[in-house]
Amino acid sequence: MLLCQPVVLIFAFLSIPAGVLSRRGNGDSSSDSGTSSDSDDSSSSGGTYVCSDDHKLTTTGLQPSYYLNYTTVAGDPGAYTDWNGLYFQGEASFDYVIRDLPTNNTYNGTNCPKDHRSIRMLGIAWVGPRTPTPSDLHNPFTLGFQAWQSDNSIANITYSYSSCDTDVDLLHLKTTVDWREYDHETNRDAKGSIDAVVLNVTQAGNDSHEVQFKGVYDISGMRSTQTIFASDGMHEDQIHIPADTCRMMGDVLIGWPSGALIKGTMTNNTLTLSISGTTIAGFGDLNGPHDEQVNVTFSITFMGTYDSANSSQILHIGASNQSLVSFEKATSVVATGMAYYI
Repeated sequence: MLLCQPVVLIFAFLSIPAGVLSRRGNGDSSSDSGTSSDSDDSSSSGGTYVCSDDHKLTTTGLQPSYYLNYTTVAGDPGAYTDWNGLYFQGEASFDYVIRDLPTNNTYNGTNCPKDHRSIRMLGIAWVGPRTPTPSDLHNPFTLGFQAWQSDNSIANITYSYSSCDTDVDLLHLKTTVDWREYDHETNRDAKGSIDAVVLNVTQAGNDSHEVQFKGVYDISGMRSTQTIFASDGMHEDQIHIPADTCRMMGDVLIGWPSGALIKGTMTNNTLTLSISGTTIAGFGDLNGPHDEQVNVTFSITFMGTYDSANSSQILHIGASNQSLVSFEKATSVVATGMAYYI
């Protein structure tokens, strides 16, 4: 199966940020957090490529590609639509344990740390309403999430992002993914979308203003399946552990294993996310090919707050009789650094 990039699944877990698109109702592209649209920040000097790091985030990989049919307005790329969705920013943690497999290793061990390790990250999440098409998708909303290693505070989230690093995102996830593959019977590309995580959304206890959601990552319903690992950050939807973790072995390429558990909670202003799983992982091709594999158990947590600067919608929990989650256009008045919605 060919992901809608060079190859296979476009679930957008790590489509690298370079400019959070600020979609406000008036079409402005302002950003309290410093996020903005993509720009060409490269230059050439004497035939040598030089990248000038602008630290800009991008959210283009947080949405399945079919959302462009509903969020893009000809002649006004910043225009509001009912499917713009909203953003959350926050801190994340990536905890993992690497274990050598008893067989299939061509060398005596993989030079990986065997103790529990943790990586502190910053991350952004996007939540958007379900679009009218494709009609065979059933989740009440779509969630996209990406995170990268950083010791910076949330206030410096834009600066924390290295736009010159093509492998900056350690994690990129979408609950709905696009796929494309060549159909030998018709000699044409076949394409579609699938809810990679079928979400069960319920009210959280007796709190009518909070919902909880959970599901299991599973793409077995695709026409075919193919595992693609990409440490260059160009393929979407993946998890990887940095190359300096296992000496001389390259990135630990976890991908998105079937059976990974995704769960979380949402209120009008907050989002929590938890991702956990275990899988057999390979290594990035940084110093030649590697035949080794390791077993990786991982858990990822994220706590985010509503990003008013880059969101053109607000979230209503339990406000609709037809859905526990509904979306509304954000009309804001900014005063003393706070956004008030009217």
